[in-house]
Amino acid sequence: MAWSDGDYRRAFAAGHSRNEYVARMIRDQGIWAECPPLRYASSKSEIYDFTKGEKDVVTRAGTVEVKGQGKYFTQDADSFPFPTMIVDTASGWDAKADKPIAYVFVSIETNHCLALPGYTRAQWEKKTLFDHKKEIYDDFYVAPKSCLRSMGQLFDFLRKKEKEWNITAGR
Repeated sequence: MAWSDGDYRRAFAAGHSRNEYVARMIRDQGIWAECPPLRYASSKSEIYDFTKGEKDVVTRAGTVEVKGQGKYFTQDADSFPFPTMIVDTASGWDAKADKPIAYVFVSIETNHCLALPGYTRAQWEKKTLFDHKKEIYDDFYVAPKSCLRSMGQLFDFLRKKEKEWNITAGR
């Protein structure tokens, strides 16, 4: 079965719900965060250009990319069941004009989240893997489990960056 327009739209809608969930978690910590409105690329040929500027959750520290994971884990990074984690397609990361400051992975099974700071990029590897949903091989960035952080650690980082932003902005 080939990846269809309906698959793309369903995946984007589900992803946007997770984006809103993560933005709400961040705001509940007293940190400014915004989830841009849901929109779609209008054609397959536009997806690459669309990806370059796409932002899942915007904070004063930068963009947080949100990914759903069909794996069971809790808010403890040690609970992630594999030694590595697929971060993103290499083309998706490479195309982004503004690189995410962090990725947040939401377990579809538990709704728990884990964070992967963008500053760990030097530890990621590029691997060619089979994408079972799209039924194609693609290049992905893969990070070691040791790079994962708790959401509490992400909130602390965002608070620190927001404070620096407020000082710089004269607030």
